[in-house]
Amino acid sequence: MGTVWTKEQQEVMNLRDCNMLVSAAAGSGKTAVLVERIVSRIMDDRKPVDIDRLLVVTFTNAAAAEMRERIAGALEEKLEQQPENVHLQRQATLIHQARITTIHSFCLDVIRNHFDRISLDPGFRIGDEGELKLLRQEVMEQLLEEEYEESRPEFEKFAESFAPGRTDGRLEEVIGEFFDFSMGYPWPEEWRQRCLKEYQAETWEEAEEAEWLQDLLEKLELTVKDLGKQMEQALNTSKEQDGPRTYLPMLESDLAMLEKLQDCKSYRAYADFFQKKLSWEPLSRKKDPEASEAKKTLVKRIRDQVKDEVYRIQEEYFFESPEQILEDIRGAAPLVEELVRLAGRFQQMYQARKEEKNLVDFADLEHYALEILVRKEGEETVPTVTAREYALEFEEVMIDEYQDSNLVQEILLSSVSSPERHNRFMVGDVKQSIYRFRLARPELFMEKYHGYARDGGENRRIDLHKNFRSRSQVLEGVNLVFRQIMTDKLGDVEYDDDAALYPGAQFPPADREEFYEPELWLVNADEPEEESEEKLERDLRRREAVMAAQRIREMAGREKIWDKEEGGYRPVRYGDVVVLLRTMAGWSETFMEVFREYQIPADTGSTTGYFSALEIKTVLSYLRVLDNPRQDIPLASALRSPFGGLTDEELALLRIGSPDTDFYTCCIKWMGQWKEMQPEAGSREAGLLDKMSRFWKQMEQLREELPYTPMHQLLWKILDVTGYRDYAAAMPGGEQRTANLDMLVEKAAAYEATSYRGLFHFVRYIENLQKYEVDYGEASAAGEAADTVRVMSIHKSKGLEFPVVLVCGLGKTFNQQDARGGLVFHASLGVGCDRIDPVYRIRRPLLPRKMIARAIREENLGEELRILYVAMTRAKEKLILTGGVRNLARSEEKWSFGQGRKEEKLSGFMLAGASSYLDWVMPALLRHPCSEEFRKEEEVLAPAASPVQKYPGSFSIHIQTRQREQQHSREQLFAQKTEEELAGLDLDRVYDQDTCRYLEKVMSGSYPYPESEKIPGKVSVSELKHLWYQEELPAQSLYREPVPEPLIPGFMEKEKRESGAARGTIYHRFLENMDFTGEFHGKFMDSQLETMVKCGKIHRDESGWISRDRINRFLETDLARRMQEAAREGNLFREQPFTLGLSASDIHSGWDPGETVLIQGIIDAYFYEEDGIVLVDYKTDYVPDGRPESLVSRYRIQLDYYRKALERLTGKPVRERLLYSFSLDRAIPV
Repeated sequence: MGTVWTKEQQEVMNLRDCNMLVSAAAGSGKTAVLVERIVSRIMDDRKPVDIDRLLVVTFTNAAAAEMRERIAGALEEKLEQQPENVHLQRQATLIHQARITTIHSFCLDVIRNHFDRISLDPGFRIGDEGELKLLRQEVMEQLLEEEYEESRPEFEKFAESFAPGRTDGRLEEVIGEFFDFSMGYPWPEEWRQRCLKEYQAETWEEAEEAEWLQDLLEKLELTVKDLGKQMEQALNTSKEQDGPRTYLPMLESDLAMLEKLQDCKSYRAYADFFQKKLSWEPLSRKKDPEASEAKKTLVKRIRDQVKDEVYRIQEEYFFESPEQILEDIRGAAPLVEELVRLAGRFQQMYQARKEEKNLVDFADLEHYALEILVRKEGEETVPTVTAREYALEFEEVMIDEYQDSNLVQEILLSSVSSPERHNRFMVGDVKQSIYRFRLARPELFMEKYHGYARDGGENRRIDLHKNFRSRSQVLEGVNLVFRQIMTDKLGDVEYDDDAALYPGAQFPPADREEFYEPELWLVNADEPEEESEEKLERDLRRREAVMAAQRIREMAGREKIWDKEEGGYRPVRYGDVVVLLRTMAGWSETFMEVFREYQIPADTGSTTGYFSALEIKTVLSYLRVLDNPRQDIPLASALRSPFGGLTDEELALLRIGSPDTDFYTCCIKWMGQWKEMQPEAGSREAGLLDKMSRFWKQMEQLREELPYTPMHQLLWKILDVTGYRDYAAAMPGGEQRTANLDMLVEKAAAYEATSYRGLFHFVRYIENLQKYEVDYGEASAAGEAADTVRVMSIHKSKGLEFPVVLVCGLGKTFNQQDARGGLVFHASLGVGCDRIDPVYRIRRPLLPRKMIARAIREENLGEELRILYVAMTRAKEKLILTGGVRNLARSEEKWSFGQGRKEEKLSGFMLAGASSYLDWVMPALLRHPCSEEFRKEEEVLAPAASPVQKYPGSFSIHIQTRQREQQHSREQLFAQKTEEELAGLDLDRVYDQDTCRYLEKVMSGSYPYPESEKIPGKVSVSELKHLWYQEELPAQSLYREPVPEPLIPGFMEKEKRESGAARGTIYHRFLENMDFTGEFHGKFMDSQLETMVKCGKIHRDESGWISRDRINRFLETDLARRMQEAAREGNLFREQPFTLGLSASDIHSGWDPGETVLIQGIIDAYFYEEDGIVLVDYKTDYVPDGRPESLVSRYRIQLDYYRKALERLTGKPVRERLLYSFSLDRAIPV
């Protein structure tokens, strides 16, 4: 039975004489439909075409090959039905000449056929990636060397502004990034000059025409409108029966103010509005017994969010007058002009060097083809005669993955299309546009998506909704999330009925339908404030990997999936499972390590790590020695490796003889001496001499062959005569290692096709590839059919499908690095930079930079949203999402902001404020009935009535507990044997009881010095404080009697940690980072806190824990003034860690004076004055009786130890000790 096509698919295949955009949802059979359209064009009864008259452009070579194969298969089927059809026979012959190609292959074809139209030697070749990197680096170094020699003041100022320091690394990056960005534009120099023009406005009226400012006004209008909706939500919640009605007057006043803000239409109007003091009346404190506490809290949070955002807008964009902004912009013009000049020079020099070597890169292919096919007439682009010839040749121009096209590609393919014949066919899905880093422009797709008609006309749009890949449970889960979070403002498309996924695949009924419900698993960090950032992330990553491993083990062999080939359900295999990660770096290694522990076969198909593989590093060391043996580290490495076979002791024996010479001389000298002495057979010297002789003889033989042996042949010979390839094969992971070695030989052969030759250049080539991070990635040793779990990046998974998909790392913070630099670039908004004061070295971001950075952040978020969509739509039958959070309670507060929203979509403010995928997924799920059990357990506010509650679909939400981890860990350790294997064991030989008792005794035995055992080796000051503060519990408060440990590894036991004083920690962090040299004016505290929030030193949620009044009262004290004076003289020190060694008897009279105890602590602050040191300790403790004496008695011992440590550390006396109590708002002498 043939394929049954939907009505929309048939339209795609059969419509003619119109430009067509096909918006093809994930799994909608896009490729199959495109193939059928091509075949239908070939077989058209009315107007058949030859296949070589169609131009089909795909995104990758693999996609082009697959499409060619599919078309060839379809033609064969037709020929079997019509063997006498001459036209079909002709197509079967022409298929090999068909223009089914990537955009770069098409450009290459254009250039080779028309090289006479451009200044390019016909013998050119496409440069190897590594070769081009090295050439580019050489050109950059030459450029900077020439600039430094010329010593132009403009260049020196530019270099000092954007690349201060001892190296030019950042300067090279800035110029290179700007150059690369400009090459994504059809006419790079024109784009760069346009960037400069934005900084050369003479008047504010001219400046207002800048695209970045127009974009700012547009974004502000949307933001303020959304803030109004947020306030309306708070107002409506307050009006409800159990709402906080006493808040209504203040909320209505707030809403009126926001409405006035919405009336602003120009930058000056906004600036005038923010010149006035914003009136936010405090919420009423009047008690309302009928008001729900949960709703009061929700209203307060919403209002605080709105207030914070309004203040942020004011501080971010209206911090100075329009006239001052204009002056700042014009002041930065010389820096931008220098950037444009340097990028232009680099382009000229790089192009000249490529022409000299007859090389082109992929950007060259596009721009040379553009030069052949298009000419510029004013602001218009006009096809050349050559382009019109191509347009006549092609009956139709078909573009696959159109959402990933860039502007250059758009102009190229438009030039070879026929506007009169309306012969452009474009297919793609903007929801899957995930190549922004390659300068993809999804807005090209959206312009046609909104501009093309659905019915009739020369420009048609057809939507393919049905998904023929996945179960309805997966699709409903995807729809449930994306209906709420994907908008035309974030994600570039409104996820509505037209964009939603509809099931097209049929799955027979299964025994356990509940298995196919999507899942979401959360890992909560334990007491994150006590952990370092790095350790916390590492722990969360590992626990998430453990969670994934446990879930995979639970499914494998137990749950069932549909197997179309077998025609029935079968158990899940490891090969059915894929783990998708946003980034592989750091994550894939953790997951692979955990999977190995759980005995789960897995493969990453890694794209990194090749040069760090042991076997590759070993061979490269040998090659370096072969090239030049006078390199100590490579020589020692080669000798210690299987190539030399020396032990560490033998290497030491070599070095002892000549400790002051280079290692090569040392080896030669040692060999000469012992050859003369002729060591006794069987001695260690004889064995070492034999190894060294064989090593050097082999080296000399290979060096003789260097001049006339190609690199790839030399490598094969090395691996063969030394036997190293066989050695690597016998190592753990041998299959992977030999694949890596084979790949090195392949790369050596590829190297020989470059402009470099010989071992010397090959070694330098490899060194530079490592230096500039061009990594080939380890060779994959796992075949497509291997029964292994695949761990891959989401980008790599695009276009693929898997029965079981785990999307992991949803709690990872988004990378917004490209929006944080001193220079930022945007395709339409241009370049943004900081203004640097040359005298005081103060860096201040200009308004264009702030606006461009915001646009980049928003576009990054839109890209992340589409990446999440790609990941979730890879699943055919089972979808599992996992993510780790640092503080679940705090995250739940953030996620619950959407609970009062009655609209379908989450607020734009909430969507734009996301810092991870969980910040989108969890708010969406918490508004749906599927989260009811989770909400009850976690005490999350119930959602307001909204369309979301009627959505089909469901997710089961779980929290990974330590108990569950340990349960599985014990099973993992003790239950590896199957029941049948255990039943067949000889119980008398399972273990020896005497040995077992001996091991128990050793592991649980008593220490021979019991009294010393009770003395801790290290103790914190806070523990000592408790010891002396609680006199009725002398030394035992620091010591616990040892108990026999059960024979369970420590990593399986539950960690027990004391909870940290979170509020006190935030106060200390604020005071640690506060700028004491500043002026303590009215807004000082707020500006300092906002800076710390922006820098990530304090979380925005945590900033609310600090009392501004108490900090301001501290700043008014004499102590704060003294600290300010000390800071300005460089004499204030904060958060000083120390370790102090004291006799044990000094701490407790009952302890042995011969034992030493280390005391460690951190001093909050101290500063120097003329007559000595002043020690300061901050306390946030509540003092119930208001008596400072109670604080002094509680902390006197602690400050005694601080004094001792500080006097030893500095050699100066501590003349004053002060406790500053934030509860009492005063400094207390001790």
